Amino acid sequence: MKIQEQRQILGQMHKKEKYRILIGAGGTGGHVFPAIALAKKFQDDGHRVIIVGTGNELERKIFNKHRIETIFFDSTFTQLKQKSLFGKIKAFFPFTMSKKELEEDERLKNFVVEINPHLILGMGGYASIDLMKKSRYCYELVSNGPFMPKDVIEPYLAIHEQNAKSGRANRYIAMFLARGVIEGLPGAFDWKTKLFRLSSDDHVFMGNPIRDEIINIYKEVRPFSEFSKNPRILVFGGSQGARKINQTIPKMLEKVDKEMNIEIIHQTGESDYQDVLTSYQQRGLSANVMPFINDMADAYEWADLVIGRSGAMTVSELSAIGMPSILIPYPHAIDNHQWFNAKFIADKGGAEVILDKDLEPEMLAICIEKIFSDKDILVKMSKATFDQIFVDATKNITQFCYKMIQQPPLKDLKDFSM
Repeated sequence: MKIQEQRQILGQMHKKEKYRILIGAGGTGGHVFPAIALAKKFQDDGHRVIIVGTGNELERKIFNKHRIETIFFDSTFTQLKQKSLFGKIKAFFPFTMSKKELEEDERLKNFVVEINPHLILGMGGYASIDLMKKSRYCYELVSNGPFMPKDVIEPYLAIHEQNAKSGRANRYIAMFLARGVIEGLPGAFDWKTKLFRLSSDDHVFMGNPIRDEIINIYKEVRPFSEFSKNPRILVFGGSQGARKINQTIPKMLEKVDKEMNIEIIHQTGESDYQDVLTSYQQRGLSANVMPFINDMADAYEWADLVIGRSGAMTVSELSAIGMPSILIPYPHAIDNHQWFNAKFIADKGGAEVILDKDLEPEMLAICIEKIFSDKDILVKMSKATFDQIFVDATKNITQFCYKMIQQPPLKDLKDFSM
């Protein structure tokens, strides 16, 4: 039987059954939140999905709020950043593992074999490497006919990279493990990764999955004037590195034209909350200051302009609702990926970008006054920022995955080794 005919038959078989899907996601909210969005869509479509994480405090806190099946394993690669070069090299070879690491590795292998997934989707982070490497223990043998060699059907392996520059884990997975590569922002993988990929099936830009409550915002820049409403600015710095922004905003508000009557919602993070609140109070300024914003959808809907870092999910959320922004990339991000994230919107005219080292109250005040000087500027920024691909990302990524499950990669049995 020809391979293409066999794939068509297998596709019809798979359409009748419930898919088993494993999603590797952990470490940071940037990996976890898009994984949750995809998991919910897979569940809504009637499939069994399990998120495999590392079980850190952040993951448990987020996953506990959602009705999604999860399981945690200690990753061999979780502490890779802290290891020496020799330690990093050792992490890729099982015979260098400790007894505890070997036991955990065996537990993960047995779990993956038991589930025998149709798809393993890595969302980035070192936990994805561990999970995807176990796919080689999962396979189905399909007969080519009486007295004919059998073909091996392996789970489809795909990765999703959220940033405009891929992380080290996903670069490794793209080159050595994955057959499908999905980019959350375009240009995530450079020519070297593409050139040395061992598998070359599918490489697509489909955006980052956005939470439903944010997508459901109908964001329209409302014209404001002294007779209607004041300019509204939402400030947040992300999960790390917000101190420079936190210190600058009260000083900026002190220098900006008072007749503008700017309103501020400022998320500070827990550690900076009291200092920022005191800074506003000492200057006699009014602002809604809070450690965390529980309902980001409401905050986005309230705002006319966002000031913050340029993490992948922030950039994607801004794109999904057409929110104008001033972005200050986190300067210590690996491979300076936040700069490239911000550039994605700035190049279209939807954002002003200020480097962290250049962030000063006077410069920020001038930038804000320019943006709010003419309502048409804000409207143009909003239209430039909006990108339908992020609205449709969850649906398109899940459909991509179903298509790949229905066309599984086949190998000759003689080429297959455990």
